[in-house]
Amino acid sequence: MQSLYKYACLVCVLLLALACRKQDDYKKYLGNGEIRYTGKADSLQVHPGRNRVQLSWLLIADPKINRSMIYWNNHRDSLNLPIKRGEGVDTIRCFIENLEERAYTFEVFNYDVDNNISVKTEATGFVYGSLYEDALLTRAIAGAELKGTQAEISWADIDTTGGIVGMQIRYTTSDGKLHDTIIKAQGAGQVTILPDYNAMQPFEYRTRYLPDTLAIDTFFTSYDKKYVRADITEKYIRNAGNPFIRDDNQSHGDRFGQLKDWQFNSEAGKNGTYDNIGGQGRLTLWIWDNGTITNGKIYQTFTLPAGEYKFEADVSNIDGTLENTWLLVAAGDQLPDVENVSTALGAARIVNNSNKQISAAFTLSAETKITVGFAGTFTNPAEQTIRVNKVSLIKDR
Repeated sequence: MQSLYKYACLVCVLLLALACRKQDDYKKYLGNGEIRYTGKADSLQVHPGRNRVQLSWLLIADPKINRSMIYWNNHRDSLNLPIKRGEGVDTIRCFIENLEERAYTFEVFNYDVDNNISVKTEATGFVYGSLYEDALLTRAIAGAELKGTQAEISWADIDTTGGIVGMQIRYTTSDGKLHDTIIKAQGAGQVTILPDYNAMQPFEYRTRYLPDTLAIDTFFTSYDKKYVRADITEKYIRNAGNPFIRDDNQSHGDRFGQLKDWQFNSEAGKNGTYDNIGGQGRLTLWIWDNGTITNGKIYQTFTLPAGEYKFEADVSNIDGTLENTWLLVAAGDQLPDVENVSTALGAARIVNNSNKQISAAFTLSAETKITVGFAGTFTNPAEQTIRVNKVSLIKDR
């Protein structure tokens, strides 16, 4: 038993000596010192931008940290960032500029005043540029209409998770001043009001994107030019109807007379261009077994700037089937004859009660004097009548 005890003690001594020897061997490689690590970059984030990034991280421990080394492109590129520590937790931010548009992995090592290094912290992010921006889509406009003195812009619904954060609009007010405004995007049912809007001028807009919730730069679509649909009747057309007003300075009866502020030729005027039927004044061209009208014309002349327009008529009723009657827009101060309607800027034939909303579209490439109105030949049948409630001039763009 005593021999067994001595043997066990000898084994323990040998094992202890071996352990001490191995520990001494380990110290050989440490130079009789110990490895010391300084505090690492905590919560490293990559904030994407336009051909750049911003890196941010926290310094929570070790007040002796005095610099950080940042590596990317597999350590082919680096940045030595001096750091001046404050008290408590510090947030460190730095920009890395002039980067190509692609994904990057960034590694951050902290160093202290004794040149002790931290363990590595790394994060991956994307750098955006012209490729991303060129592929962006402009937010669609569902409608743009002038209501009173203000423009009402209705935006198409969008999925805001696609990166759209807003729209930027440049527009002109009635006093000629240019305004530039940024509007935060809403996903559905969004309407923007532009006060005191100059209806004769277009507005420009572009869409603003953030590619990531951490992004530091905003990206834009190209500017798109749009026009507000504006009813400019009151600005240009006198005595536009609903009801039409009779010219009491010209010969008239209880029902028929001539329109105030409209011009007409003798063919249109011989039966009267104004009809007060049912207590409502209307523009009219008509025969009723009382002769014929050849190229009767009722019209007004004014000057419009360049743009796209519609001249429209709301017809009250038509008796019979009209032989050859037109809603017309022509350059200059005269309407063409019905045989020459192909020379008009815009024309729409009026036939019967199957269509009471008549519209003639036309485009002006420059400021132009134009004439708008009605022209008709009434010979057969012997009973033909058109009565108009009102006319409108609409600027589409």
